[in-house]
Amino acid sequence: MLELKNITKKFGNNIAVNNISFKVEEGKILGLLGRNGAGKSTIFRCILNIIKQDEGNITYNKQKINENITNSIGYLPEEGSLILEYTVLDQCIYYGALKLMSEDKVKKELIKWLNKFNILEYMNTKLKDLSKGNRQKIQFIISVLHSPTLLILDEPFSGLDPISVEEIKNVILELKNEGKCIVFSSHRMDYVEMLCDDIIILDKGNEVISGNLQKIKQDFRKKRLNIVGELKKSDLQDIEEIENITEVEKNNFILLISSEDVLPKILKKIGDKKILKFATLDTSLNDIFIEKVGKSYEE
Repeated sequence: MLELKNITKKFGNNIAVNNISFKVEEGKILGLLGRNGAGKSTIFRCILNIIKQDEGNITYNKQKINENITNSIGYLPEEGSLILEYTVLDQCIYYGALKLMSEDKVKKELIKWLNKFNILEYMNTKLKDLSKGNRQKIQFIISVLHSPTLLILDEPFSGLDPISVEEIKNVILELKNEGKCIVFSSHRMDYVEMLCDDIIILDKGNEVISGNLQKIKQDFRKKRLNIVGELKKSDLQDIEEIENITEVEKNNFILLISSEDVLPKILKKIGDKKILKFATLDTSLNDIFIEKVGKSYEE
């Protein structure tokens, strides 16, 4: 289990990460979300022991992160780190050596992964001659080549076509089912919703929401109500538990309510009106992000 307790990191007077705590258990995926500058990369670098946090502790299986632990970590960075003049094999041998893998072991694992992605023919191809999507696949393969038990994936679907996205998604789920501990970041909320068990949303280094993704969505679902019928916005405005009313089109209203406990009061208020629809709405993760951070994350 990966555990962060009260992590704070400052750069001069700037607090990049402010008192952040979370856990990721084996066989679980945590989505770490936030706009640029929210603190995600700083947290990744602290976990990888690239930089030291100013306060708090980071442990993996109850041990502090050190060189032995980092050999159990796989990392796919948002910005590629490939040497384009190298062949796929040479690049993997280079990174494999950093994880204390022999050339024979690298070749064996590389062939397995290239076959998995149906790109074995590129093993001796220079990286500069690959498409952006295939380079991303190689970057992913490098992150898992040494069979890590903790995997950090920063924008793993960048540059991939829909078929390749599905391939990577299925592999991530396979790794989860094998008991890997995975931290995942993406600007695509649909990918986060497909993969993550838990999430933490950051804004300017601060946690704004965290917990089980499905529970968070369920809680937010109770707060959005759609009413369609022959009524006016003024018919609803004096109910204090209604936090916001948006008329999306004529006679079609979206209400943000404090809780579902207010539903009987609303029904009583509009009971003499002709109502065509009265239902709570499904809430997307992007809706939640907008409410908590104030702006869409999907860019």
